[in-house]
Amino acid sequence: MASAEQKPANMMYLRTIDPSIEQDMRYAGAHNFTGHRLDGYDAAECLLSVDTAKALARVQAALRLQGYGLKVFDCYRPSRAVADMGRFATEPGDPRKAEFYPRVDKQDFWRLGYVARVSGHSRGSTVDLTLTGPNALPADQWTPLAAPIDCTAPYEQRWHDGALDMGTGFDCFDERAHTANPSINATAKENRQRLSSAMEKEGFSGYSKEWWHFTFGGEGAPKDVMDFPITPISTRDAIAASGQLIVVTSKNWDDIQGTAQRYERDGTSFRKVGDAFPVMVGKNGMGWGKGLASVDAGEGPVKREGDGKAPAGVFKLGTAFGYDTTADTHLPYLSLTPSTECVDDGQSRRYNELVDGAEIAKDWSSSEHMRNEPGYRQGIFIEHNTPANAGSGSCIFFHIWRGPTSPTLGCTAMDQGDIAALLKWLDPRESPLLVQMPLAQYERFQEGWNLP
Repeated sequence: MASAEQKPANMMYLRTIDPSIEQDMRYAGAHNFTGHRLDGYDAAECLLSVDTAKALARVQAALRLQGYGLKVFDCYRPSRAVADMGRFATEPGDPRKAEFYPRVDKQDFWRLGYVARVSGHSRGSTVDLTLTGPNALPADQWTPLAAPIDCTAPYEQRWHDGALDMGTGFDCFDERAHTANPSINATAKENRQRLSSAMEKEGFSGYSKEWWHFTFGGEGAPKDVMDFPITPISTRDAIAASGQLIVVTSKNWDDIQGTAQRYERDGTSFRKVGDAFPVMVGKNGMGWGKGLASVDAGEGPVKREGDGKAPAGVFKLGTAFGYDTTADTHLPYLSLTPSTECVDDGQSRRYNELVDGAEIAKDWSSSEHMRNEPGYRQGIFIEHNTPANAGSGSCIFFHIWRGPTSPTLGCTAMDQGDIAALLKWLDPRESPLLVQMPLAQYERFQEGWNLP
């Protein structure tokens, strides 16, 4: 067994690799088959080996091109949590039986293959997940007072986890949860097949008794069982996982002009790439945004929808986009059409997403029509407020500026030559990040976050 105290260097927070993968970490709370938070889950975070996390990001990228996505329920599981499950199975009481195992005696969990005495999750290469998509019912907000509904009940009746119909809910200890169970409906069979196929293409293998359970079999898959606790992510962890940084600083919170500099990792530090170049930020400067990790902001404004501020913080970079059908970039690329919109209506399920308004049933009253803005001839989605919280700000991009003195409504804009260089340079395999804030705040966090 590896050390029970320290997180190994090859174990990464999934949100530092791909924050677009949704997380509903069930064992960090009480909405699971035990009815309590498991030992070792001190934060609702998915950790995986770096190779497993990057493979999962590739699955997500492929699914997103088809209009689908992933939501994870469990990833690395400390061995103390496995022991906690074992204790539960031998102690009296069944607080969540009606939902998760209505037809099974919990003393039979091991015999039936639903609980393992040594779990592959504890090696950091096994993940429990589901499939999201346009026809999924919105996720419900669970509370201990929620009525338990049999996990094999029809899709409309059982707990709404925000995913597509997969035949049963997550952690459903029942034969209907077996991957190839013939009694589920055609839609659920199709969804299971779509998920399994996407996972298998990137080196994951499924488990016959749980449709949600996959293990990465790549060469870098860890062998040792681990027991370090899951703790909240730090910004330092996010930066340590990155091989490329774009640092944007301004003179103060209200300044509309800034300077950008590219960096590449050089061992434990970073080195400059090319010369610094000017950028324009929001017409009202910057405000602390919602990035990879919570920032102890101290004094300073907070970004809100429609406030004309660019977000300050640390952010992943998402899809590149533009008017042309292709682009010289390693990033995923979206060719904009007249029906491409970015939804800025906080009441929409598509809030802060790029969508094809001609293909998706609209539930929004406000959006940006991307082909109407000349500056979007080339751009990159900045993953501020991802996944989205209503009112925290939306549709934040790198894009071409109107001119060297023209501020934006919240984006970061630059000369066309500079954004073309960014597109060519950025490599998603390097987990690139945007670090953007006023210079005084950058200097405040520089040493603690190991910034250049």
